[in-house]
Amino acid sequence: MKRLLLIPAAILAVFIDAFVFPALSGNGIRPLFTLSLALAAAAATKVQDGILVAVFGGLLADLFCNPYIGLSAAAYLIAVAIMYGFIRKSGFRRGLLIPFAAVGAVAAETAILIFSLAIGARFDALRLLRATLPSVVLEALLVCPLAALLKSREKGSSLLR
Repeated sequence: MKRLLLIPAAILAVFIDAFVFPALSGNGIRPLFTLSLALAAAAATKVQDGILVAVFGGLLADLFCNPYIGLSAAAYLIAVAIMYGFIRKSGFRRGLLIPFAAVGAVAAETAILIFSLAIGARFDALRLLRATLPSVVLEALLVCPLAALLKSREKGSSLLR
């Protein structure tokens, strides 16, 4: 997939994160669509595509949704690196994409929590746990259709490598 097409996709993902998912969320449960797109791009095309979406989308997400610039971008980069490490170690298998994406999503959510605690944010641990775990599941489930869509944009390729 051409990298220039990932920029509008990242902008759309941030828009969905900032304006659509908050309206649809219940009890704070909402996936990070930008994170799911970054993980899908890293899995379906090249890790560089995932890094591009993670950095650009993370910085845009911070501009619209977060008072701390760079927090989301760093967390998304960590998630892409961890998921890509699992894919490289075990080889790409379509059946393992959801668990690998879940590991990446957990890494991102944990990084966001740690960064937020380091800068002095306060959380209700039980409420955070009840919102974060379902959000991670939703993020991991979004990766498969996004990866299939990204892979279908490439000429003559299939999701199975």
